Amino acid sequence: MDKRDAEILLNFLKDIMYSRRYQNLNVTILSPEAQDLGEGLNNLSKYILECKKYIDEVSSGGTPKPVSDDNPFIKYISKLTDHLGEDK
Repeated sequence: MDKRDAEILLNFLKDIMYSRRYQNLNVTILSPEAQDLGEGLNNLSKYILECKKYIDEVSSGGTPKPVSDDNPFIKYISKLTDHLGEDK
């Protein structure tokens, strides 16, 4: 991976962590060696945004909208929120 790829991927990772909107990285701007990593970060971006939205809904007292079945993180968050709901 060259320096340009590393810079693009690092900036995209920052966007994933701090942005509230879904972002999709155009992996074709990356070298072929970095495109798989870019695709993985695209999936991570989607999953994290779904988790943020789910947590926002729960914390505001709403009923969270269903998320994609392939999100590996949301099941842990929903278990936690279910457990917290039992304490009330």
